[in-house]
Amino acid sequence: MSRGQLFRFFFIGVFLFLLYQTLHILSPFYTGILGAIVVALIFFPLYRFILNKIGPHRANMASSLATLLVVVTLLIPFITFTWFLLNELTTIGPIVERITAGIDGWRQGNVLVEIQWLKPLQNKLESIFNLIQLDWSTMIRHSANDLINSISGLSKKLPQNIFIFSVNVLVMIITLFFLFRDGPVIFMKLKDLVPMDEKHKEHIAEQLYLTVTAVVRGIFIVAITQGSLAGFGFFISGTPSPTLLGLFTTFTAMIPFVGATAIWMPIAVYYLAQGSMVKGIFLFFWGAFVVSLIDNFIRPIIIGSRAKLPILFLFFGLLGGIKIYGAMGIFLGPLIVALLIAFIKIYREEFHPQTFAKKNENG
Repeated sequence: MSRGQLFRFFFIGVFLFLLYQTLHILSPFYTGILGAIVVALIFFPLYRFILNKIGPHRANMASSLATLLVVVTLLIPFITFTWFLLNELTTIGPIVERITAGIDGWRQGNVLVEIQWLKPLQNKLESIFNLIQLDWSTMIRHSANDLINSISGLSKKLPQNIFIFSVNVLVMIITLFFLFRDGPVIFMKLKDLVPMDEKHKEHIAEQLYLTVTAVVRGIFIVAITQGSLAGFGFFISGTPSPTLLGLFTTFTAMIPFVGATAIWMPIAVYYLAQGSMVKGIFLFFWGAFVVSLIDNFIRPIIIGSRAKLPILFLFFGLLGGIKIYGAMGIFLGPLIVALLIAFIKIYREEFHPQTFAKKNENG
C-alpha cells in the first residue's frame, strides 16, 4: 500500500468518524433543525420580499424581520390550537360511549336509520361489518383509551416536555435565521461536496426541490387549510370537539386516496341518520364544496405544474416515513423515495444511455 493510499484511507476513516460524532451531537436537536428547514422552505419568499424592500445589503435585518414574523405567525396559532385541543379532550369519553352504544344497539337489531333513502346504506354497512367480523365498539373504545392515555402521559411529563419543546423552538428560531440569510450559499457548498457530475447534481437538486415543494406546500399547507376549514364547519354546526376533528381531518388530508372526506362524510351521514337534517346537509355541502374542493384550487397555485411525483410512491413514502421516523417522516419519507427515483434515472442515463435516449425521442 502506497503512502497516498494510506493517507486516503486514514482521511476517509477519520472523516466518517467525525461525521458520525457530529450527527450524534446534533441528534437531540433534529426536530428543531428539520422544523426550521421546513419552515424556511415555506416562508423563504417572505424573506426575499423583505430583502428586496429594505435593500440587498441588509440581509441580517431582513432575516431577523422574517424570522420574527414567522414566529408570531406560527407560535400564537399553535398555542391557541393546543389550548382548545386540551380542553376538548375531556369530551372524548362521553362521545365514544355514545357512538359505541349506538353501534352495539345497531348490531343487536335496533333501527339506526329512520330515513328511507339511507336504509340501503345501513344495509350495506351491516353486510360489510358482518363480513369483516370485527368488534367495532371495542376497537373504538380501545383507540380512544390509547389516545387519552397518550395525552395523559404527556401531561404527567409536562415540565420535561415544556423544556424539550422550548429548546427545540429556540434551536428552530436560530437555525431559521441563518437559513434565511445563508440558505442558498449553504446549499451550493453542500452541492459542491457531492462527488458527481454537475448534470447529475443538478438533477438531484431539482428532484429534491420538487419533492419538498410538493410535500411541504402541496400536502402540508393544503392539509392544514382543509383541517382548519373542516374544524370551522364542525364548530358552526355544533359538532362536539371541532378542534380535535379538524386535527384528524388534517392528518387524513395528507394521505393519498383517503383525504378529508374520511372525517366529514361519516359525521354528515351520522347527522342525517339521526334526523338532524340541517346539520347533516350543511356538513355535506361544506365538506364537498369547501373542504374537499379547496384542494383543487390551492394545490396548483402553491406547487405549480412542475412538481409531479408518482402518487403511489408518495403514498408509501408518507405512510412508511411516519411509521419509521414519526411526525418528521411526513417529509423524510417522500424525500428518500424522491432520491431513489433520481438515482434510478441517473443509473439509466449512465449504464443504459441508448434506452434512455430512445425513450426521450419517443416522448
